[in-house]
Amino acid sequence: GASIVRIQGSCCPWRCFSNQQFQIVSNIGEQVGTIWKKWPGFNVGHNMDHEYFGLEVHLSLDSQTKLLLLAATFLLNHMFFEMS
Repeated sequence: GASIVRIQGSCCPWRCFSNQQFQIVSNIGEQVGTIWKKWPGFNVGHNMDHEYFGLEVHLSLDSQTKLLLLAATFLLNHMFFEMS
């Protein structure tokens, strides 16, 4: 299949203690969205495994591409941030 977009981010994202952003770039180099992870901060009374993920995309993208990027958000979480 043909490439639709590229997701660019740090090669070694920190699991904890930091926020992360992955840029979504079209084949012509235009930024069309962002996948982000927000770490809520250290709190003794809470589990450290509570991050927030978000996906922001241009409205011009078709629904299949948006769905693919939503799936990519889950994949990024699994590949880079899950410990178990």
